[in-house]
Amino acid sequence: MISSSSGFWFGRILGLGGMVLIFSGAVQAQDLAFTNSKVRVKETGKYFSIQSDGMPDHRWEKVNPNTPTPQNIEVRIPIQPKIASKKSDVPSRGPIAIAINGVVFFGPEDAHGKLAIENHGLDSCQGHPAPSGMYHYHSTPACIHKDVRGKHSPVIGYAFDGFKIYGLQGERGQLPKNLDSCNGHTDQKRNYHYHTTKGFPYVLGCYRGTAVSTGNNQNRGMDRGQRGDRMDRGRRGPPGGGNDKMRSACDADRKRYCPNMPPSREMHECMRKNRRSFSQTCQDAMLRRRN
Repeated sequence: MISSSSGFWFGRILGLGGMVLIFSGAVQAQDLAFTNSKVRVKETGKYFSIQSDGMPDHRWEKVNPNTPTPQNIEVRIPIQPKIASKKSDVPSRGPIAIAINGVVFFGPEDAHGKLAIENHGLDSCQGHPAPSGMYHYHSTPACIHKDVRGKHSPVIGYAFDGFKIYGLQGERGQLPKNLDSCNGHTDQKRNYHYHTTKGFPYVLGCYRGTAVSTGNNQNRGMDRGQRGDRMDRGRRGPPGGGNDKMRSACDADRKRYCPNMPPSREMHECMRKNRRSFSQTCQDAMLRRRN
């Protein structure tokens, strides 16, 4: 259980079938629901501070050489998320959101700029561990919930901008309509929220709100110097991104050879086809990434 003696406090806590519902005492503050009692949450000013060891609370299957190990994850999300004046990029690699069981969602790419869902083995829960031992999801986590035919998917996680993430199904169990480029939309019951999708970007396409760019929306000490499916630990900007030298070195080539293409399977294919025409700076950066 969550202990107030640890400094973590809530207005109200209700246990429902193993799910911990957390209601803030602040007016109009959103509710958080975590299925893993190990997840700890506290209010810090305008934010929820969420701490988790990141370990899956379900069976996982060995699909790569790595093994899940307990992490020291701390993320902060706004208590009252708001639509920002303009959208912001979601890191293509590394943590972008946290699931209701305390496991993080990663962006769609691996460390080499490929779509992880296509180039890395995912277990039946749609997750796998990074070289650091951080288990994470790249798409709709099959072990968190089961959609009910004809009904809207439940909340399965929270983006770092504070907005809720629902599963694949919208109203009456249909695919959600009118999703924007961030994979979100608004309805009268849930206001603005995201949906996971079977196709790219799978979880989030961008942040519609303002993601917390300070604090620890990343795993401290994770994946330093490791290769493979890892997060990019940028010093500034949204969690997990902002300091990727390869992306910076190759951005001009992306705009030249694959103009007006958002991050997508098509863009990755376009980049692969034109890679021999890239600048020497970009090719050197790509070579350093592989070595």
